[in-house]
Amino acid sequence: MKWIGTDYQLMKQAINHSVLHQKVISHNLSNIDTPNFKAKQAVFEQTLSNEMRLKLAGGRPSERATSQIVDRAGGAMRSDGNNVDLDFEMSELARNQLQYEAMMEQLNRRLGGLKTVIRGGR
Repeated sequence: MKWIGTDYQLMKQAINHSVLHQKVISHNLSNIDTPNFKAKQAVFEQTLSNEMRLKLAGGRPSERATSQIVDRAGGAMRSDGNNVDLDFEMSELARNQLQYEAMMEQLNRRLGGLKTVIRGGR
């Protein structure tokens, strides 16, 4: 039952980040023609890494670990001051979708296993 407390919490945080990342990408795409708009990104990898280290050391993940939205560094600046790159955003959209689907599949497998245990193996 330890999985319910630690792995579930990490999975929940990662799924929430993926949802936020989707919103940030959509926001960037909706502002692709807005002069002086600076693309944003949702940052969670460092937080997740810290949470995983905590878990491996025997601690419990923080329920307050969150993603941060920051200006994306780099990228080509267009003459109108906008740095949204359609190809980059679309590849991020596809990558994020694959990660989300993989996480949901893993979560469903884990919950299915718990369901089997609760039913007594049936």
